[in-house]
Amino acid sequence: MATERLYQKDVYLKEADLTVSEVREHKGRIQVACGSTLFFPEGGGQPCDLGTLGGAAVLDVKEDKETGTVWHTVADAAGFEPGRTVHAVLDWTRRFDHMQMHCGEHILSGRFHEMYGVENRGFHMGEDYMTIDMAAPDGSPITEEMIRAAELAANEVVWADVPVTTIWFDTAEQAKSQPVRKEIKFGEDISVVFIGDPAHPADCCACCGTHPATSGQVGLISVLKAENYKGMTRMTIKAGRYALLESVLRSKIASQLAQKYSCEVITLVERESANDAKNDEVRRELSELKSALAKAEEEKLREALPGFDGSLAVFRYPLMSADDLQSMARKAEDIFTKPAALYSEKDKTVVLATPGTPAAGQLVKEYAGMYGGKGGGSKTLARAIFSKKVDAELFMDLIEKHLR
Repeated sequence: MATERLYQKDVYLKEADLTVSEVREHKGRIQVACGSTLFFPEGGGQPCDLGTLGGAAVLDVKEDKETGTVWHTVADAAGFEPGRTVHAVLDWTRRFDHMQMHCGEHILSGRFHEMYGVENRGFHMGEDYMTIDMAAPDGSPITEEMIRAAELAANEVVWADVPVTTIWFDTAEQAKSQPVRKEIKFGEDISVVFIGDPAHPADCCACCGTHPATSGQVGLISVLKAENYKGMTRMTIKAGRYALLESVLRSKIASQLAQKYSCEVITLVERESANDAKNDEVRRELSELKSALAKAEEEKLREALPGFDGSLAVFRYPLMSADDLQSMARKAEDIFTKPAALYSEKDKTVVLATPGTPAAGQLVKEYAGMYGGKGGGSKTLARAIFSKKVDAELFMDLIEKHLR
């Protein structure tokens, strides 16, 4: 039997006594149906209401589309039996958040449709945000200028504090006679939400969700970002309490950055661009210095290695990274007629270079693990990485003794 939806009569009703009509176990969870309900079931892109039923936490609320029965999944089965009266209490903060967001979606979609002919082709409400997939019928792009103009127009509707009215129609024909912006695809018992005067609404759309009585209760509508998505523009939006919290957070971050750069918030982007340009110049100079250092060290290596007499030539580098040393070894591979270890002290990594015999990679594989090291490589070039400097030193000492 279809469940009576009390929120359709009074969306501000926060608690009520309900009569249990059926109790069942479904997928290992206890579900309760009542003759009527306070709780909006998941649908139309809007999450379900939560709260308590008979003192038990309501974990989920869904509608059986075939029967119209609303099932409440509860955390505790105790106290539920057909015919018993249970007290329901709505999580009002969650409900009102959803009311603000869903109404905000209607208003913004209505402004886009009226101003640019843009269509809402998909809607999803998350925990503290919502997304709308927008597209122009001719496939033309939705620009940043269009987004900001529609956002402002939507907030003007909020500031006007116009009525939000839901009118029920028995048939699709009756509903379609209204100035709905979106095609109605179901046939009976249709609720149409009007933002403003039903004769000349700011938006008109069939919807089963919950909405406040006036647009002013939406508070604020903010478009956070827009991105391409399957040939449409997906907009991430916040409304109401979450839009305010987002605004406060962003203002705080902007103020902290402005303080860091000793500038006003309004000039923050300009200052950041100047700072980026300065950093790019520093990175360019650093790259040139590193190249010069690597070239100088390569020349030293070419001079020192031929005259080395021993089983393993060890060269220590306090500033150069393992990547720098490996790159240098590749460029100078023609000089490694005997085994050499290039040790990056900062990375605690040994770059092992050989003429191929013995195989550098095999030496790392066989001996690095003895001192907690790891790594690998080819016959002529390999690296052994350690967590402690002493282990890297012991590894090189072991290799030198092995090669004697």
